[in-house]
Amino acid sequence: MTTPVDTRLLAIYLDDHVAGATVGVQRVRRMAKVYDGTVVGHAIAPLVSQLEDERAWLVRCVHRLDLPVRTYKVVGAAVAERIGRLKPNGHVSRTSPLSALLEVELLRGAVTGKKSGWQTLLAQSTGLGLTPEQVVDLDGLVAQADEQVRVLSDLLEILHARVFRRRSPDGGG
Repeated sequence: MTTPVDTRLLAIYLDDHVAGATVGVQRVRRMAKVYDGTVVGHAIAPLVSQLEDERAWLVRCVHRLDLPVRTYKVVGAAVAERIGRLKPNGHVSRTSPLSALLEVELLRGAVTGKKSGWQTLLAQSTGLGLTPEQVVDLDGLVAQADEQVRVLSDLLEILHARVFRRRSPDGGG
C-alpha cells in the first residue's frame, strides 16, 4: 500500500522547480548567444533545446497531476535572475573571464537540483499515479541530467585552467 502524497507540499515543490526551469532556460539561451563561437558556447548550445523540452515536460506533468502553476513564482524568479546579472565582475565595459566561470558553476548546481527533482518524482511515482511511460521519461531525464553535469564539469575544468592565468601587459599569454 502506498502512502498518499501531500499535494499541497507537492504543488509548492513543483512550482519551485517550474520557476527554476524557467530561469534556467532563460539563462542558457542568453549564455548560448553571448558565448557563441567559444568553448562555452559550444558546450552550452545543445543544452538550450534540452532544457526547453524538460521544462515543457515538467509543466505537462504538473497539469496532469491537476496542480497549479503559480505565475508569480515564475515571474519573480525570472526578475531575480535578471537582477543577478548586474553583479560587479571586475570589468566595467566588457565581460569578465569570471562571468563564464560563475555562470557555468551556477548552471551545474541548477542541473544537480533539477536531477534531484526528477528523482523525487520517481520516488513518489506510485503515490502520484504516474504511468509507466512517465516513469521511463523520468529515468531518461535523470540520465540526461547526469550527462549535462558531466558536460558542465568538463567545461569547468577548461575554464579553471584558463580564467586565472595572468596575462602579460602586452596582451600576450
